[in-house]
Order: sequence, then structure tokens, then C-alpha cells
Amino acid sequence: MQNLDELIQTHGEPDILIDSFNKDEKRYAIWGYAESLYLNREGVYHDGKLVDEDFSNIFRNILKRWKKEQKNNQIATVGFLSYEFKDYIYSHIDFNKDKNNNFPLCWFCKPKKIIEYSLNSNYNNINDELCLEVLKDIIPLEKYKLKINEIKNYLKSGDVYQINFTDKKLLRSNANNSFELYSKLRLLAKPLEGIFIKDSDFDILSLSPESLVKVKNGKIETSPIKGTRPYSKDTKVNEKFKNQLQNSEKDKAEHLMIVDLLRNDLGKICKTGSIEVNNLYDIQSFETIHHMATKIIGEINNNTSEVDIIKAMFPGGSITGAPKESAMKIIDELEDYSRDIYTGSIGYIKSNGDLNFNIAIRTMT
Repeated sequence: MQNLDELIQTHGEPDILIDSFNKDEKRYAIWGYAESLYLNREGVYHDGKLVDEDFSNIFRNILKRWKKEQKNNQIATVGFLSYEFKDYIYSHIDFNKDKNNNFPLCWFCKPKKIIEYSLNSNYNNINDELCLEVLKDIIPLEKYKLKINEIKNYLKSGDVYQINFTDKKLLRSNANNSFELYSKLRLLAKPLEGIFIKDSDFDILSLSPESLVKVKNGKIETSPIKGTRPYSKDTKVNEKFKNQLQNSEKDKAEHLMIVDLLRNDLGKICKTGSIEVNNLYDIQSFETIHHMATKIIGEINNNTSEVDIIKAMFPGGSITGAPKESAMKIIDELEDYSRDIYTGSIGYIKSNGDLNFNIAIRTMT
């Protein structure tokens, strides 16, 4: 099997990369796509043409055809769900639409050329150093404190147990293009759930360590991350950070809230009694950070569609808070921007129904 360097030399830079530094996962490079389907504030578009049909219905039908047209359990579709896709799933909630742009709520395509590649690749043919310059930083400290105090008031009043408050940075890179930037960053971050997508309307660079949902042979799993400490090259200091996280009652309490939330989400689509929690409070170490993670697995009910799975699991509880609906309402009130792909989900569905979607943290557009 060729590595990524060799594929690029033969076929050029890919349009889509399904990337992982987990040796047990497969990696795919993709060039071109035959069809696209997306939803924005104006409606559903199939190959750029507006379609007068509900997104869930047309996605089910088109995905069924795409799966039939792909052979050997190959990838039938790659795509993403913006965080604001929650507006479609939770249509009974009156979310603020004023801050939204026309970035797709979701987008899927049928890939053309798909080639699996090996991990032993160090695509790095750029001589100059990577430089990321901050053009617009997150909100000022005083404004941030005011937002946190509002969250604390909601917590004290019992409206919510946990809120994941976010803001965005605007950066400028010296990379020649988005793939070159992703190629540099992947060597630093070594993402477990990395994905790169280049389209005429957007570029997405996701270096995520977190999985929203995986399905294989009728088994479903989700692996929430909640709880963080820095990584140190000093062995003693590093062990101290890991032990702090492992023994933190605060982090464990927050983590358990999300584990319970996701057990409930899985319960909507899994067989009764099949849900199991594995490796609760497991500490996972990355290049620059330690995370607390847990794996939750279950057996999917018969005749459960990919749309059913997405509606049950999205958005991920670790990036909303708990309870999910209450947290989303408060986030909508507190955040002054549209998250778009950030904290959404990116992934793929195979012709046999297996799928893999990340949580789009450590993600750029």
C-alpha cells in the first residue's frame, strides 16, 4: 500500500482526506466527486439545483442509490454537519437566525477516485516554517468574565448542569494553500479523527481527536472527551498533570454528565440492555495535551437508518453541555457568532452501512 507522499506524486493533492494517526484505523485519499447534496437556509440542493423536498427524505433516497453504486464496501459518501444543523433537527426550538450566514447546514458528496493509504507518510515538502498569525482573537477578558457569570447564574438556578461556551479566532497562514496547511498541522497534531475537504465554496481542515459516532457490523460506539490537562516534555511534570486529571472530582463529574447524556442518546436507537460503558475516565495522551475519555457502545435496532443515527446523536453532548436542549438554548443566547462547521461533525458512510463521524474540534475553515 502506498503512503500519502507517493499518492500525491502520482495523482496530485487530494480534494478529501480521511486521516488518522490511529494505526488501527484506515485512511483514504479522494479525488473529485460525482454528485453533491446540501442543505442551507434557502433549502435543499442536489448538484446545485434547488429541490422541493424534505432533506431527510431526499438524503435517505440518494444515499440508498449511492450505496448501491459503490462496490466492495467502499465509501458511498463523505460530508459534514454544521453545528447549526441542530436548527433542522430541533426545529421546535426557536434559535436565533440573525447571526447565521449561508454556510451549509450539512453537505454530502459521492466520491469518485478513492485510494487507501498507509500511515508511514511524512508529507512535508515545504521548506519554510509554518506561521499562523492571529488577526482577530477571542473576546476580551472582561467580556468573557461577564459571559461566564451568566453561565454560572444558569447553573445556580438549575436551568442547566453544564455549558460548553466557545468563541472563534481569525488566523492568517503563510501556507500556499489549504492542503499544504493541513499537511503541516497534521504532523504536529497527529489527529485520530482528522478530515480535510476542499470544495469550490469552502475548505475544511479538521484535526480532531474526538469521535461522535462509529458504526461497524451493527455495533455503534461514541467516545466523548471531557477533561483536559497540558502535556509536558518533563516526565515528572507530565505525570503530575495526568494524575491531576485522573483524580479531579470536578472533571470526573462533568465527564460523567456527558457519558450519561450520550447513553441516553444511544438509547433512542439501540436495543434494550445492549448499551455498555467501557474505560470510564480513561486518560488519553496526545502531542500537546491529556484528555479524559470514555467509550460507550451499543447494538443498533433493526431498520435504523443513517438519518436516524444522526438525529439521535447530533450535536455531540461534549460540545453542548447537559441537558442538551437547555444547553443549546443558552449557547444560542450567549454566543455572538455562527459556529458553522466548528463543533459540528465530519465523516463518511460506507456502502454496507458502516460509518464514522468525528466531532469537529481543532477545526479550521
